[in-house]
Amino acid sequence: MKKIFLLVAMTVVIFAQEKTITATMGLMEDGLATVQKGFLYNNHSDLIRGVETMESANAIFAHVNVSTFIKNNTKVQVTKNINANLKDHLKVLKKDIKAKKYTSATVSYAKVMSDCISCHTIIRGW
Repeated sequence: MKKIFLLVAMTVVIFAQEKTITATMGLMEDGLATVQKGFLYNNHSDLIRGVETMESANAIFAHVNVSTFIKNNTKVQVTKNINANLKDHLKVLKKDIKAKKYTSATVSYAKVMSDCISCHTIIRGW
């Protein structure tokens, strides 16, 4: 009976983790799209709103136990490092936008995208 209860509990936790990751990645995608729209339409508020959306999503993702999906401990640490890099790159992006250094902001945006792709390469096995 205890084994069944434990199995059900673990299944619920794994499902909740998957749902959290899916929702968090959806927020990240929304933030990226909002930033890109801000660049394309010269909309400062879209740029800031997009970065803040990504910062919120990244903060949520920092608390997700990725070892549920990644069995290699080295890869788990790499995703944690990417998460920290993303946090730093988002700060720089926001700073560039607030300073109206839009050319520098595009370079920062590219670093953010690179962080995303690096993580996806590990998680999805690209």
